[in-house]
Amino acid sequence: MRRVAAIAVAASVLAVAGCSSSGDGKAGSGESRGNPGAGKEERRRADAEAQARAKDEAAMKDAAGRYGKADVAHDVRTMCSLMTPNKQGGDGGVDGCAERFAYLADEKPEPGVTVSVEGLPVDVAPIGNHPKGTGLMITETTADGARTSVRRGALRMVKVDGAWLVDQKMNVRDEDMAAGSPVRNALMRPSE
Repeated sequence: MRRVAAIAVAASVLAVAGCSSSGDGKAGSGESRGNPGAGKEERRRADAEAQARAKDEAAMKDAAGRYGKADVAHDVRTMCSLMTPNKQGGDGGVDGCAERFAYLADEKPEPGVTVSVEGLPVDVAPIGNHPKGTGLMITETTADGARTSVRRGALRMVKVDGAWLVDQKMNVRDEDMAAGSPVRNALMRPSE
């Protein structure tokens, strides 16, 4: 009699704890009880979204890097092709923009400058005639013999017709570097 009572108590404890013998024995199979396969589908969708975001971020950083390299090389046509119509100014076209920046093409580029995009992108709110965008830090490092100098800029990147373009460029000052987000701080400052 005691043995039957003990078995009944054990069965009750297992039932209350949610254990059953109907499981497949696979821990963490990712399947929800109410909708088999829902966990796998959610992970697959989340993975696809993460891959799309990473690809989009890589495209944005690539455009920012190409813009920075064109800027230091005084390649005004490439630089203008990577700008929004707002930043191109005038008629909003590459030709008009290239004419506006023609003075750069006549100057000799600084030798030994490397350009890199650093840090994580940050969301930036609209300001003035600049729309909401994503901010990136671009660093120009000049090595001149034993001396190295670093200039930092903040770029407001905006997606236009599926392409990432530069809408604003601001110098990052020392006081910006002390801020929580130097890029956001620089891009939210009134134009210089």
